[in-house]
Amino acid sequence: FGRVYRVGVSSTPNNPMATRLHILSRNRHGQLVPSPDSLKKNIRTYINQFRLISDAIDILDGRVINLGLDYHVVIDSFSNAEVVLQQINSSLKDYFKIHNFQIGEPIFMTQVQNIIINTDGVISLKQMKFNNIFGVLDGRSYSGSIFNLSANTKDNIIIAPEGAIFEIRFPDSDISGNAT
Repeated sequence: FGRVYRVGVSSTPNNPMATRLHILSRNRHGQLVPSPDSLKKNIRTYINQFRLISDAIDILDGRVINLGLDYHVVIDSFSNAEVVLQQINSSLKDYFKIHNFQIGEPIFMTQVQNIIINTDGVISLKQMKFNNIFGVLDGRSYSGSIFNLSANTKDNIIIAPEGAIFEIRFPDSDISGNAT
């Protein structure tokens, strides 16, 4: 019936006795997907044994927000630009692995900048930009979540909406760097 991979819990604004449980599963490729209805029913059956009569728990699908990252760095003259970009991309792929993120967790842009800047051979970070990817792009299927990054970024922190998680679904394509 599936397996829950991530859970986010939040209160319901209209009912102080209710709780929202946002859940996500993974597909066979390890990418985040909505959990099947049968899994949600099984969770509801299990939780009903332990809740108080006055409590309410809404089991909802979590929202996956797919992101891409483009950056431009300045590299010292002694380093090979291709090798440095590969090292940066490898470090960013490790950082953005889905097991490092939870539902509702923000992205701290300064942490991403530090990964890039602290790579050997990088002199400075000229530009870094996150973008929202959704639908189908170049034969790759993303979630349908449209997310306004500029409206949800404050003080270099990209804030996730309630019940949402950020994912770089195809890191080989979605992380792109240039060097001068």
